[in-house]
Amino acid sequence: MTTDEQILSEGRLAESQELVLYNLALRQDEYGRQATNMLLSKIEADAGYQAMLARELITLKVNKYGNAGGSAIAQVIVTSKGLRYCVLHSEEIEPRRPHNVAGVLRK
Repeated sequence: MTTDEQILSEGRLAESQELVLYNLALRQDEYGRQATNMLLSKIEADAGYQAMLARELITLKVNKYGNAGGSAIAQVIVTSKGLRYCVLHSEEIEPRRPHNVAGVLRK
């Protein structure tokens, strides 16, 4: 299991990546560890998601639908390491979110 020291030694993500990871973690927690579905092509084209995959903060489960060339859907799952990252940095990430945890727009 990843320790806090290991997570801190890897450094911080970009602010936009932190917000994405935090939002995914909140959504996953709210719905009982359900994954977020996205098009695989979107994840493959986004360097932010690739960096989180490389650091093992998120993982993917890919399902392909239809014939060859059909849509590939990726289930994005925040790993235990990703959740721990969010917990360690939540006091800094939360105020940057446009909405609070209850979904109310900040003033």
